[in-house]
Amino acid sequence: MIGGPRVANRRPLAPVQRGGPVHGIGRDAVDGWLDLTKLVAGSGGNKTPYEEFASAIGGTGGSVVPPSSPEGGRDVYVDLAGWHLYLRDMGTGVPGSSLKMSQALAQQLGPQLNKGLREPDVEALLKKVPVKLGAGKLKASLYDVMPSMCVGDLVRLCEEFARR
Repeated sequence: MIGGPRVANRRPLAPVQRGGPVHGIGRDAVDGWLDLTKLVAGSGGNKTPYEEFASAIGGTGGSVVPPSSPEGGRDVYVDLAGWHLYLRDMGTGVPGSSLKMSQALAQQLGPQLNKGLREPDVEALLKKVPVKLGAGKLKASLYDVMPSMCVGDLVRLCEEFARR
C-alpha cells in the first residue's frame, strides 16, 4: 500500500474556542507575542523623526500604494544588471548594523529638507555613499548604481516632504 496503512479510528480535532479568558503564563505569552508583532509591524518601539520619509525613499517594490500618497508611483532603487534592489531592502554595509539604506538617506537628507534641497545637493550626497559589490571586491557610489530616473524621483520626494 502506498503511503502506509490507513488509520480507521481517527478522532477529529477539537474545535478552537475563541474569546475565552487567558490566565497565567499563557497570558504573558500572548501579551509578549502582541508586543513582538507591534514591533515587527512598525507600530511599536521608537520611531525616527524621518521614518515616513525613509519609507517613501525605500520604494514601493510592488506593494499597492495609492497615487495620492507621496510615494505613489515613485520607485527609488539600485539597478544591478537589470535587477531592482529597493533601498528599503539594501543594507548600509556597516558591520553589526541593521540600518537600511532608505533609513540612512532619510537621516542625512531629512534635516536638510527645509533648506530647499536641489538636485545637485542630492546627487552630491549619493556620490559620497559607497556601495560594496561582490562582497567588497568592487566599490561604487550609490549615485553610480541608481538609474537617473530614480535620482530624479528621490529629488521630487525630497521636495514633496519639504512642503509638508
